[in-house]
Amino acid sequence: YNLDNLPRSGNPRRQLFRELLAPGGGTQELIDTIEAVASEYGKTNSQVAINWALCKDTIPIPGCRTLSQAQENIGATGWRLQSDAVAELESKAAAVTKPMIQNIFQTR
Repeated sequence: YNLDNLPRSGNPRRQLFRELLAPGGGTQELIDTIEAVASEYGKTNSQVAINWALCKDTIPIPGCRTLSQAQENIGATGWRLQSDAVAELESKAAAVTKPMIQNIFQTR
Protein backbone atom coordinates (compact mmCIF):
# COMPACT_ATOMS: atom_id res chain seq x y z
CA TYR A 1 0.00 0.00 0.00
CA ASN A 2 0.90 3.67 -0.28
CA LEU A 3 -0.98 6.87 0.52
CA ASP A 4 -2.47 6.86 -2.98
CA ASN A 5 -3.47 3.20 -2.77
CA LEU A 6 -4.90 2.42 0.67
CA PRO A 7 -7.22 -0.47 1.57
CA ARG A 8 -10.81 0.23 0.53
CA SER A 9 -13.06 2.38 2.67
CA GLY A 10 -14.55 0.41 5.55
CA ASN A 11 -11.47 -1.81 5.88
CA PRO A 12 -10.04 -1.33 9.39
CA ARG A 13 -6.51 -1.47 7.94
CA ARG A 14 -7.13 1.73 5.96
CA GLN A 15 -6.55 4.03 8.94
CA LEU A 16 -3.65 1.92 10.17
CA PHE A 17 -1.82 2.27 6.83
CA ARG A 18 -2.72 5.97 6.59
CA GLU A 19 -0.98 6.51 9.95
CA LEU A 20 1.98 4.24 9.22
CA LEU A 21 2.65 5.87 5.86
CA ALA A 22 2.30 9.47 7.07
CA PRO A 23 5.17 11.70 5.92
CA GLY A 24 8.04 12.08 8.33
CA GLY A 25 7.67 8.73 10.04
CA GLY A 26 10.38 6.96 8.07
CA THR A 27 8.12 4.23 6.78
CA GLN A 28 8.04 5.48 3.20
CA GLU A 29 11.84 5.69 3.16
CA LEU A 30 12.01 2.04 4.24
CA ILE A 31 9.51 1.07 1.54
CA ASP A 32 11.52 3.00 -1.05
CA THR A 33 14.66 1.11 0.02
CA ILE A 34 12.87 -2.24 -0.20
CA GLU A 35 11.69 -1.31 -3.71
CA ALA A 36 15.23 -0.31 -4.75
CA VAL A 37 16.72 -3.53 -3.40
CA ALA A 38 13.97 -5.57 -5.08
CA SER A 39 14.73 -3.88 -8.39
CA GLU A 40 18.47 -4.49 -7.99
CA TYR A 41 17.96 -8.19 -7.22
CA GLY A 42 15.15 -8.77 -9.72
CA LYS A 43 12.79 -9.77 -6.91
CA THR A 44 9.49 -8.51 -5.54
CA ASN A 45 9.15 -6.34 -2.45
CA SER A 46 7.65 -9.29 -0.58
CA GLN A 47 10.54 -11.56 -1.55
CA VAL A 48 13.05 -9.00 -0.32
CA ALA A 49 11.17 -8.56 2.98
CA ILE A 50 10.99 -12.31 3.57
CA ASN A 51 14.63 -12.82 2.61
CA TRP A 52 15.66 -9.95 4.90
CA ALA A 53 13.96 -11.78 7.77
CA LEU A 54 15.78 -14.99 6.80
CA CYS A 55 19.10 -13.12 6.73
CA LYS A 56 18.42 -12.07 10.32
CA ASP A 57 18.12 -15.77 11.31
CA THR A 58 14.42 -15.48 11.97
CA ILE A 59 11.64 -17.67 10.63
CA PRO A 60 9.09 -15.54 8.84
CA ILE A 61 5.56 -16.89 8.49
CA PRO A 62 4.19 -15.06 5.46
CA GLY A 63 0.54 -15.35 4.64
CA CYS A 64 -0.90 -16.13 1.26
CA ARG A 65 -4.36 -16.62 -0.20
CA THR A 66 -3.52 -17.76 -3.69
CA LEU A 67 -1.15 -20.16 -5.40
CA SER A 68 0.68 -17.25 -7.04
CA GLN A 69 1.26 -15.64 -3.63
CA ALA A 70 2.61 -18.94 -2.29
CA GLN A 71 4.93 -19.22 -5.29
CA GLU A 72 6.09 -15.65 -4.77
CA ASN A 73 6.86 -16.43 -1.11
CA ILE A 74 8.87 -19.49 -2.13
CA GLY A 75 10.84 -17.21 -4.47
CA ALA A 76 12.26 -15.52 -1.37
CA THR A 77 14.35 -18.62 -0.68
CA GLY A 78 17.42 -20.05 -2.38
CA TRP A 79 19.32 -16.76 -2.38
CA ARG A 80 20.50 -14.22 0.19
CA LEU A 81 20.70 -10.47 0.34
CA GLN A 82 24.27 -9.22 0.50
CA SER A 83 25.40 -7.70 3.78
CA ASP A 84 25.34 -4.14 2.41
CA ALA A 85 21.67 -4.50 1.42
CA VAL A 86 20.81 -5.93 4.86
CA ALA A 87 22.67 -3.05 6.53
CA GLU A 88 20.82 -0.47 4.42
CA LEU A 89 17.45 -2.05 5.25
CA GLU A 90 18.36 -2.19 8.94
CA SER A 91 19.36 1.47 8.90
CA LYS A 92 16.07 2.54 7.30
CA ALA A 93 14.06 0.32 9.65
CA ALA A 94 15.81 1.83 12.68
CA ALA A 95 14.76 5.29 11.50
CA VAL A 96 11.03 4.44 11.44
CA THR A 97 9.42 6.37 14.28
CA LYS A 98 5.84 5.13 13.99
CA PRO A 99 5.42 1.87 15.92
CA MET A 100 3.58 -0.99 14.25
CA ILE A 101 0.98 -2.66 16.43
CA GLN A 102 0.73 -6.42 16.08
CA ASN A 103 -3.04 -6.56 16.29
CA ILE A 104 -5.14 -3.85 14.67
CA PHE A 105 -7.82 -4.49 17.28
CA GLN A 106 -5.39 -3.96 20.17
CA THR A 107 -6.57 -1.27 22.57
CA ARG A 108 -3.57 -0.99 24.90
